[in-house]
Amino acid sequence: MNFYTWNVNGFRAALKKGFMDWLEATDPDVISLQEIRCEWEEIDLGVRRQIESAYDASWFPARSKKGYSGAATLSKRELGFTHAQGLGLEVYDQEGRVLQSTQGDLVFIGGYFPNASTGLARLDYKRAFARDLAAHVKALHGQGKQIILTGDMNVAPEEIDLARPKDNRMNPGFTDEERQDFKLYLAAGLHDILRERNPATTGLYTWWTQRGGARAKNVGWRIDHFLVSEGLCNRVADVRIHAEIMGSDHCPVSLALT
Repeated sequence: MNFYTWNVNGFRAALKKGFMDWLEATDPDVISLQEIRCEWEEIDLGVRRQIESAYDASWFPARSKKGYSGAATLSKRELGFTHAQGLGLEVYDQEGRVLQSTQGDLVFIGGYFPNASTGLARLDYKRAFARDLAAHVKALHGQGKQIILTGDMNVAPEEIDLARPKDNRMNPGFTDEERQDFKLYLAAGLHDILRERNPATTGLYTWWTQRGGARAKNVGWRIDHFLVSEGLCNRVADVRIHAEIMGSDHCPVSLALT
């Protein structure tokens, strides 16, 4: 199966930039979308019908603020995934953060992780989210589940994961606290499979500021991740960043599972 994650920075905006052409050409089996920023009913009916002809669409917009945050998971109908929205914790679920999709013992968790925000105003919120999600992952592992955790996690784990680590020291996405919290997912039994397979490769970025020609210069951050259970590591045939794909300030990341 081919899994994808992509922060589309507004689904309706992505549609105007060729998202449906990309979806048809790429043909992912399962894809997590983040920052959808709209209700399902606000999308053109023809687009909805086109998506639903091939995919089960679990659409999870934020309830707390219109046009904010939100995530979605699309899975090929024939794969038989069942979808559940949220962690069962209203403090996160009202912002449309996480969806869980299950097929047998395989659990795909995709979503839009909180941003610490300007002045680190939401750092405590983000830290609580990381603790609660890591505990959920640990519990699923205790049930014998094999997990793929993905999405815009809004953290560059190590200095190699952003172009200018010294300039961004203690900025949102690269604080000591956020980097430590990323390790909670690893301690819960997950592996940062792309970095493990490319331990010294620089320039592997998934997000670029829209200022100063950063993307053309590849002055970016790796904040969109695939983390997988130990039991899935040997089944990962490929994991890669698709920096050539435009349409958002993020690019898609894919994982192929045998």
